[in-house]
Amino acid sequence: MAIPLIVLAIGSIFAGYVGVPHALKGNNRIERFLEPSFEASDAGRRLEAGAVAAVEGQLQPVSIQETHAAGAEASEDHESTELQLMALSSGVALAGIGIAWYFWLRNRPAADAVAARMHGVYSLLLHKYYVDELYDAAIVHPIKLLSTAGLWKRADAGIIDGAVNGVGQAVRATSGVLRRAQTGSVRTYAASLFLGVALILGWYLLKA
Repeated sequence: MAIPLIVLAIGSIFAGYVGVPHALKGNNRIERFLEPSFEASDAGRRLEAGAVAAVEGQLQPVSIQETHAAGAEASEDHESTELQLMALSSGVALAGIGIAWYFWLRNRPAADAVAARMHGVYSLLLHKYYVDELYDAAIVHPIKLLSTAGLWKRADAGIIDGAVNGVGQAVRATSGVLRRAQTGSVRTYAASLFLGVALILGWYLLKA
């Protein structure tokens, strides 16, 4: 798995340059990828250009310059917030790298001491918040139980295989009875033919 992870890491580094945000003077093609799908109609754009505001119960037109000024101010606030969040996330990432370097490369006994002192948190993080265990208990084991006890042993082996095997056993039992009637004796066949003719004639006579 190491080689695929290295390839994905390299791809993620260069893929980030596709979406450089506006706060860093980028184009951010990812943000504008679905922009044509959400474009306002011509009527909506005309309404935005001639936007109106209700002031003291009367509608007063708002100039296009005021609209652009408000949009520019909102864009500046957005870029400022974006820069702050970028700085915060980068700081958290660097702090995590520094802590990992200290505990696992510089002072490994300190990591063991923290794990022993905070055993509950260490166990929680070691088992990845027990997501796999919960997934196995809630989804994997019920599906396995249903497929093994219900679908396999009851539906497949009990109903389907039972029906197929039952048809085979019925044919074998019937063929065993018919096989006993095939004695190979001409006298037995003649007697059976005579008995059959007598039964048919008797049935017709009783019916008449």
